[in-house]
Amino acid sequence: MRSLYVMGTLGSGKTAVCLGLAKKFQERGYKVAYFKPVGAGGGPEGKDDDDAVLMKTVLGMSQSMDEMVILRTSPHFLTKYRGTGENMKAIVEAHKKIAAGADLVIIESTTSPHLMASLGLDAASIAEEVDAATLMVNKVENDFSLDTTLSYCDYAKGKGTEVIGVVFNNVPRTLLEEVRGVYKPILDAKGYSVMGVLPKMVEISAPTVQEFYDALGGEVLVGEDHMDLIIEDVFIGAMTLESAISYLRRATNKALITGGDRADLALAAIETGASVVILTGGLYPHVKVIARAAERGVPIILVHYDTYTTIEKLREVSRRIRPNDERGIQLATENLDANCDWKGILSRLTRE
Repeated sequence: MRSLYVMGTLGSGKTAVCLGLAKKFQERGYKVAYFKPVGAGGGPEGKDDDDAVLMKTVLGMSQSMDEMVILRTSPHFLTKYRGTGENMKAIVEAHKKIAAGADLVIIESTTSPHLMASLGLDAASIAEEVDAATLMVNKVENDFSLDTTLSYCDYAKGKGTEVIGVVFNNVPRTLLEEVRGVYKPILDAKGYSVMGVLPKMVEISAPTVQEFYDALGGEVLVGEDHMDLIIEDVFIGAMTLESAISYLRRATNKALITGGDRADLALAAIETGASVVILTGGLYPHVKVIARAAERGVPIILVHYDTYTTIEKLREVSRRIRPNDERGIQLATENLDANCDWKGILSRLTRE
């Protein structure tokens, strides 16, 4: 049986799709393994790839992280790796070992399929070397998302890999019918099957306060017991209180980013049910802010960055399902089961 290479862009929900497929394939009696040739980088040296940790736990794999994640990408990967062919050889050998103990291997790409193409280590090149079929996963924000999806499908096909199809994930409910009625016929005409249209579920797609804190660091002044609250909207506290109130009242599951000296905005966010208040500039807030946040169960995070830097650090934060998140794992599997032709994907992998 061929391996399945799940490719997609940052925030597309690739890991949730990998997780859902793995669980459904297991239900059919297949022994499923997971492999991530190029893992996430940029964090502390030696930090385990979160996606690989999740899949290793869920699938009960015995392999070490070094056997499951061979290389790590970062904005300066060329200082660490060279295009000698040894890295691709290591990936192929590692895949062979994992595949030897499984019926089916699900391979996940890093944040974008094209990364490390300068060394011939992009996802499609690896897929060709290990003879894996490709499933393209992409989130939907607007019609440009279709262009991105199509360009990546053409890229993978051009490398000689079979593109089983496309899964549109984290689709806002306002765009579901456009994806089904407009995007799908266009992709069909181009020769690419739409295998799934998964509605956005904030329970598994929206980042949590903990994930914001992981990206920022700083100090949690209050609310340590509520770091699992989800965040759907981010507001920047650079307006008058009167202007801010109307926005804050309309939004749910929100984060406010403002200076520690803006006690008025911080209190307004707390009173309107914010998930978190992030105070920038290292300015400790008024004691009233701390007291009220404690009463309402709203975390307060103090960082020493300015507001612009704080926003930039949060730009690429996305939700990650954790190994102990049984509810998240269940929802991801149910969403895929209901909205993805996983049987069709399995059939394409098992056919001779």
